[in-house]
Amino acid sequence: MTGRLPSYPALALSCLCALMPVVAGAQAIQPPGVLEDDTVTYPSNAPCPPPAKTGQTHPASPHPAKPCPPGSVAAKGWAPPAFALDAEPPATETLGQALRSAYETAPTLQAQRYLLRASGEDYALAEAELRPTSELQVTGTYQKTVPGRVTQATRFLAPSPIITSNTLAASAMVTQPLYTGGRAAADMDAANAEIRAGREQLRGTEGDVLLQVVTAYSDIRRDSEILRLYSGNVRQLQAIQGEVGARRVAGELTRTDIAQAETQVQVAEAAYNSAQQQMEQDRATYTALVGHDPRVLAPAPPLPNMPASVGEAFDFAQQTNPGLGQAIETERESRARIASAKAAGRPTVALTGTATLTGGAAPFYLYNQDQVFSGQAVLTIPLTNGGKVGAAVAQAEDRNAADRIGIETARRQMVDSIINAWNAIATTQRNIDVAIRERASARVFDEGTFQEYRLGLRATFDVLYAHSTLLNAEVSLVSARHDLYVAQATLLRYIGVLEERSLQTGAGLYDPATDLRHAEARGATPLDGLVLALDKIARPVPIQPPLQQPPLGADAAAMVVPPVTFPLVDQAHYSPIVPIQGTIGAPIEDRSLSRP
Repeated sequence: MTGRLPSYPALALSCLCALMPVVAGAQAIQPPGVLEDDTVTYPSNAPCPPPAKTGQTHPASPHPAKPCPPGSVAAKGWAPPAFALDAEPPATETLGQALRSAYETAPTLQAQRYLLRASGEDYALAEAELRPTSELQVTGTYQKTVPGRVTQATRFLAPSPIITSNTLAASAMVTQPLYTGGRAAADMDAANAEIRAGREQLRGTEGDVLLQVVTAYSDIRRDSEILRLYSGNVRQLQAIQGEVGARRVAGELTRTDIAQAETQVQVAEAAYNSAQQQMEQDRATYTALVGHDPRVLAPAPPLPNMPASVGEAFDFAQQTNPGLGQAIETERESRARIASAKAAGRPTVALTGTATLTGGAAPFYLYNQDQVFSGQAVLTIPLTNGGKVGAAVAQAEDRNAADRIGIETARRQMVDSIINAWNAIATTQRNIDVAIRERASARVFDEGTFQEYRLGLRATFDVLYAHSTLLNAEVSLVSARHDLYVAQATLLRYIGVLEERSLQTGAGLYDPATDLRHAEARGATPLDGLVLALDKIARPVPIQPPLQQPPLGADAAAMVVPPVTFPLVDQAHYSPIVPIQGTIGAPIEDRSLSRP
């Protein structure tokens, strides 16, 4: 073979013309070592064809079977460099363990639990409005009087002109509300709705945290697979580079082929470095969510509770979506606030008992003290309030109207999220099917191109391009499987079943009802049920006025037509820098301690 290669089109044409009879014969009789599946192998003892020169073609019949010279590249093996991947190490951490760790230690989730506990105390505060209150007031008084002449004249027999006295007054009072106009009962209803809304918000926070964990877990699994692919890619390209170098030494290729191979190796190494950086970034995200560095992650298991259709997903979400549930309970809370505001203008009834003890402080003798015991039934009827009650009721009604509209807002957001997640699942499922077929074709393309390259039918660029196509197909398949799993988890999140109690069994779960029972029991009395029943008598009923929209215009709505077409303008090269007067300060000349 001469020092320079013939042009690629001429070489390809000549080789194809020479191989046509061979291909026709191969269709009738399958040579040993060639399989019918998508994996192409070639016999290791195939004849070594002589190199074609410029303007020459091989004869129609193949050369006699003659092994290649021992020192030639073709004699070293006909199979392309193996696309071998690193073995995956044994898994030491599962998705269930990661979810459990995040459920127990995630700061966002823990903070939301304490906020829910704080909401439970609002119910205790509402109960306290119907419970008895007591107070003890003790007053000790010492008085010293230096009399004037007039007083001294009247006390001429007193042993001392100075007058001293000490008294002690103690008063104990107990108040038991009997009727608050229904305000306490309305506040308890509002607190109950607030607690339920808080529980839905906690479920939403838990779903968000677990979705982030699933995403981070899947990201690391994807990154690991891609790193293994890129690592194998670098090794294979290095092997191709070595073979190209050997053929260059043998005079079969040029330095351009060497440069192509070297460039692809460097590009592959850069891609590997970028994938490694992405891996470390996702590991840091995982650590922030789970609370420890990721170990060797096992393949993610199938997610439970997946709906069979989008209609079934909507049916589930209508009952279990935390955002929609929180909006509904928030509306119930604001509705109860309307009744509470109305009760502020109603009569109240309370029982009051008082015990008073007065007398000298020193020396103290109980039999010398005056003891007074009294009991009162107090009826308080508000007469005027300057419009305060009416304003509070109107304000509560407007806030309830906003919350009623918030239910529709939450429903639309739920529908939008579920449709997007469902369509993402449908798209990724199709992408996986396409990627599998693409990978199978790319494997045949890669292996066949390399064999044709060794036969002189393909250039170095073709080999590198075919291998890049196979790598991209492998990466696309890994990414599509990752996207499908994340899309399924996203769908479960917006349905409302991506939570610890639905994903795992046998694990301890946070029970918000326990904290509420503790709050209810704090300060409880045997009369709580009776007084609450009395307060619910003739309680105000919240009336929800109809929701209003802006009035309709006289004509059909239409866009305003500008008077002139917006002109072609130049770029702006300056910005107004003068601040509005009085919105920025001026530096003080001296800020030393000697001049404060």
